[in-house]
Amino acid sequence: MIENDTIAAISTPLGEGGIGIVRLSGPESFNIASKIFEISSKKASGFPVDRFLYHGFIKDFQNNIVDEVLVAYMSAPHTYTREDIVEINCHSGIFTLRTIQKLVLEAGASLAEPGEFTKRAFINGRIDLSQAEAVMNMVRARSEQAVKIAARGLQGEVTSKVEKVRESIIAMRAPLEALFDYPEEFPEEELSVISLTVHIEDLIGYLKEMLKGTERNRAYQEGVSVAIIGKPNVGKSSLLNILLQQQRAIVHELPGTTRDVLEGYLNLGGYPIRLIDTAGIQGTIDPVEKQGIDLSRSAAGQAKLIIMVLDGSENWSEEDQEILNLRQQDQGFIIVINKSDLKRKLKPDIFSKYLPDVNIVEASALEGTGIKELEEAVVNQLDRKYQAEKFGESPIIVTIRHEESIKHAVEHLEKAKEITTEQPLELVSLELQNAWDKLGEITGDTINEDLLDKIFKEFCLGK
Repeated sequence: MIENDTIAAISTPLGEGGIGIVRLSGPESFNIASKIFEISSKKASGFPVDRFLYHGFIKDFQNNIVDEVLVAYMSAPHTYTREDIVEINCHSGIFTLRTIQKLVLEAGASLAEPGEFTKRAFINGRIDLSQAEAVMNMVRARSEQAVKIAARGLQGEVTSKVEKVRESIIAMRAPLEALFDYPEEFPEEELSVISLTVHIEDLIGYLKEMLKGTERNRAYQEGVSVAIIGKPNVGKSSLLNILLQQQRAIVHELPGTTRDVLEGYLNLGGYPIRLIDTAGIQGTIDPVEKQGIDLSRSAAGQAKLIIMVLDGSENWSEEDQEILNLRQQDQGFIIVINKSDLKRKLKPDIFSKYLPDVNIVEASALEGTGIKELEEAVVNQLDRKYQAEKFGESPIIVTIRHEESIKHAVEHLEKAKEITTEQPLELVSLELQNAWDKLGEITGDTINEDLLDKIFKEFCLGK
């Protein structure tokens, strides 16, 4: 980014739609827009008036009309980037948007880098780094819960909690620093080590409380993988199609129809779920089928929740036991006894001895029964895994970066507490400073330029 240059980018998804937006930000935004925009009303007084929409036409440099548009002029500092901004609202189409962007660049703008508008908002003090990341979380949100969490981040909830701790650290360090600089005026014996220890303990508890529910919030934001596993021809693909409410997988009475890992997406209980249909797991000499089974085992190992599908018209088998053994201790687990429309041989009570706490759902993919119960079981399993009832509406730490910064800050505070009575107080002050620095990484107050660039490069273009 060149300081004080004017940047431009398409800020809406490419494709057919009602409206597309090309956005400019920087000191030359108004001048650049005026080179390609012709207002339809020649009588508009005071043009451009701040935050007015003007109807007109985008023209190329041969004076040919490119599109009929509405253009908004917004002057600094009351804009998203705290710079002058122009937004060209045009008809949304790939070639329309790209043609207008090309004209804007030819008129003097530079193409914005990914996330550069939001980066400028951060650099210019419009938002802090945690709010900037909340912008990205809002754009990427896959569920209503994820939107709510991102909105709380945009309002500065993370910032207010982090700054509260940092202010307390400053308040603790002040008498220590005074003692080091003016020992004759602030004798060490007048400093209450007990009070200092108590204050540090309070901050450690506060930060640990912030970390509660982090994994669940990340699940709301990033999604959860759920693998459907079982022998061939037990109804895995049929269940996938019913849950997704679309014909995603080919269903046939011949076993082994699914030879690859198929997936689809749905939302249950606020969780964005990546539902994975795996190839039937069995012994085989077919190299293609074997590769599909290997992929199934890998998908099962990586899933947060496993749905094991059984054919209720058949007895429990050694193959079923082998598939059951794929389950890992930390994975959620549901057993679906499918084909309840057929004569039942497999009884749910056989699992009570080995899996007393397992969720068992009886269903018929053919008749569409038991699906609601299966969906409820999935949500219950995920709530249990992420301890939703325990944490309720938890603090909104979502990113791994925030989590790691808080954990490092806690480590420094615990070290400071440990050495208050054993080491020189200069070391206590140093550990407090380290904790303060780590928390500053969350808001961007103490972050380095390389990491800053890395964060914003994860943004989409035009944001």
